[in-house]
Amino acid sequence: MKTLYLTRHAPNPRKAVLLLASKGIDVDNIDDLNVVDIDLSKKEHYTEEFNAINPMNTVPTMTLSDGTVLNDSQAICEYLDRVYGERSVMGNDVVQRAKVCAMRRIAEFEVLYNFMLAFQHSSPTKAERVDQAPEFAPKSIGRAIKALPYFESALEGHEYLVNDQLSFADLVLYIGLDFGSKLDFDPTAHGDNLARFYKAMDAKFGNDALKDTIKKIKAENDSED
Repeated sequence: MKTLYLTRHAPNPRKAVLLLASKGIDVDNIDDLNVVDIDLSKKEHYTEEFNAINPMNTVPTMTLSDGTVLNDSQAICEYLDRVYGERSVMGNDVVQRAKVCAMRRIAEFEVLYNFMLAFQHSSPTKAERVDQAPEFAPKSIGRAIKALPYFESALEGHEYLVNDQLSFADLVLYIGLDFGSKLDFDPTAHGDNLARFYKAMDAKFGNDALKDTIKKIKAENDSED
């Protein structure tokens, strides 16, 4: 049995949950996958049991049936994308995979990670883990905002970032924008295309809409079989 350790609202674990959801798959309804929710507020990722699995004390973490441990969100998502569902959200051919990878990396490092840095340097919950510099938070938000015109341009006349098809790059950008909304940032105030994109993605992959989206995509996939 495989086991996926995650928390439902943190950005990196959300990548795995939304990747599966984009294929019409409920992370909690996979026969050979056991999901363990880790409560970060209770520091369950610092227990001796979890530390023995992943000494980095991070989620998501995934253990495979042969004992292999994956403790990186990208590696986990690559695995999930190849093993579950038919259509790959990482790209179906070498050129598409390269384009998705490039766009995903820009979304991740320029947007999502800067918002994560802002959170790490401003949230009291991170004070024990991070040597906080509060002045770093607004600078990180500023760097994320500086990257947004790139995506505003890429979305001109397009629903999605790559080949007008939902990909992992879209999921990462959405997660970044949504996490930013928990800070001093409005994801709908930085261009009409980005606002449209965020609202459409939130209607599909926001916490309140996720179950309905999974059912809809699964029904569409079943009708194509």
